[in-house]
Amino acid sequence: MAESLYFLPRRLAWFAIVVIISGIAWADFSFPYVGMGPFYLLLICGAAWSLGGTASFIIAIVVAVLTTMPAVLQEAELTSGILAVKLCMRLVCFGTVAIVINSFRRSFQRERYRARRDTMTGALNHQVFYCRAGKRIEAAGRSNAPLLLVILDLDDFKAINSTHGHGAGDAVLRTFADSLSAIVRREDLVGRLGGDEFGLLLDVPSVAEGQGFARSIHLRLSSLLAQGQYPLTCSMGALLIPPAASRNLAELMHAADLAMYQAKHAGKNSVRIVRADKPIDNSASGIRVSRRHRTV
Repeated sequence: MAESLYFLPRRLAWFAIVVIISGIAWADFSFPYVGMGPFYLLLICGAAWSLGGTASFIIAIVVAVLTTMPAVLQEAELTSGILAVKLCMRLVCFGTVAIVINSFRRSFQRERYRARRDTMTGALNHQVFYCRAGKRIEAAGRSNAPLLLVILDLDDFKAINSTHGHGAGDAVLRTFADSLSAIVRREDLVGRLGGDEFGLLLDVPSVAEGQGFARSIHLRLSSLLAQGQYPLTCSMGALLIPPAASRNLAELMHAADLAMYQAKHAGKNSVRIVRADKPIDNSASGIRVSRRHRTV
């Protein structure tokens, strides 16, 4: 239930809250001696969890006013001072509930973020990348949208660790991940597959334009790597996935991985672009890819 509320679209959440709060308020005015306080508290908890922040405090204020109104209508002798005290007490009560739930929500967000990210680079970890990539590829197949799957590997990365230490290697990985995130769009997937290998999955307008995307990504990354404290190059395998191509994630990852190894075998610092709907010639390079791609 917590996950459902957290991912509930904001418009739907607001609609549900307005409907529920109207129903509770009607019951509270119609049956003033029943006591609707617990229902209001549950509403504020749900609002804080699904909307968070300012929205939950606005709802807490509205609820405080609504729960004070029956007293105004039924107890005409109430002075403005007593009424103000009642309102303040409700504001403190409901506001405190909103603060507590918002605190839990922030903790949930932090833990959820950490569970899905590579701790060193901040990119998606390999389990989440595979999971999201699989869903994105299936969705693109249903909508007949082409995709570009990229695997990147830093050339001679071990030499950095050997020469400058693992601290320098970690800094290079973080810089590389930041560079990847900076040159792709927010909706594109960026993940660390392991070691110095990273994966990208991008929506492209067409297969032809996807080739340009791939070369542009490699060119920009090469420029950024050359300007770093420890200059490096990278080899890149780019797999264009037309709408009619296979949707098997393991096969697609294997094809992109093979293309990357062909780029590395051809002299490093290069990009190899292949299509998922055409067989890849792996005999010419003499490369055997032993990595087993994991799917979740």
